[in-house]
Amino acid sequence: MLARVAAELRAQGPRCRLSPLVFFTDPRRIENPLDVVRRLPAGCAVIYRHFGNPEHAEALRALTRTQNRQLLIGNDPELAQKIGADGVHFSRDARLTGPRDWRAKRPDGIITMAGLKEGAYLAPLDSLDALFISSLFPSRSPSAGTPIGPHALKDRAARLPVPVFALGGIDAGTAPSLIKTGAAGLASIEGFIMDVQKQDTLQGHRFVIETEAGEAELTLAKVKDGVFNANHTFTPTAMRGQGVAGKLYAAMVADAKDAGYKIIPGCPYVEVKFKRRPEDRAAVGA
Repeated sequence: MLARVAAELRAQGPRCRLSPLVFFTDPRRIENPLDVVRRLPAGCAVIYRHFGNPEHAEALRALTRTQNRQLLIGNDPELAQKIGADGVHFSRDARLTGPRDWRAKRPDGIITMAGLKEGAYLAPLDSLDALFISSLFPSRSPSAGTPIGPHALKDRAARLPVPVFALGGIDAGTAPSLIKTGAAGLASIEGFIMDVQKQDTLQGHRFVIETEAGEAELTLAKVKDGVFNANHTFTPTAMRGQGVAGKLYAAMVADAKDAGYKIIPGCPYVEVKFKRRPEDRAAVGA
């Protein structure tokens, strides 16, 4: 789902050397980023943020080379140069000191930065390949702040002279609302851990998340043109209580809005969700 939205953003948005889909590592939430990187969609770039403990850097460089995916190092140009990374991602800085200095040293490198949450940029943004705007949606990140939403992203994409990427709270349910914002791509952390995939079935289609405990799924059977029965939701016992079913449900609603079909709440879980979220029933209920 994230890969599909990213591809649409790139087709509609500005040109950019950075892949339209980016995975941010975070040692506080992902103990071993290699496990996630092995399962990322093809072409998804990686920004490695080690926060002073770069133990995975060499292994990530070797793995991303094998996978033919871009690797940027967070706020550590020296490490990026040492391991032969594709570029550097800098923390927010109104004066862009790091990006400007590194651009002079590595004119061929990919250089990105976290966007300012307030105030003005005090230097031109032409040293950057991309600027990451956050937080788009509510996020568990301690630095997320108040979410700005897609409309604010669209405004920044229109007025900032650099490709912008959306970051913060982006998953299969929220990503579709970024389409037509003018963003050049999207980035996520936890969205890749439980990335929802849409798959066709003999009866219709299903939304599925691959977990260590097995598949979680929400299945829909076609009733007639434009109408599907959401007839089954399943989450492995070990994954229950972690919001997995909620991600499947959000992806289903987002897809129904995007594709223009209606949903019959055939399984108890979807029926309860429709009762709790009458706006979803009004938008996509049959």
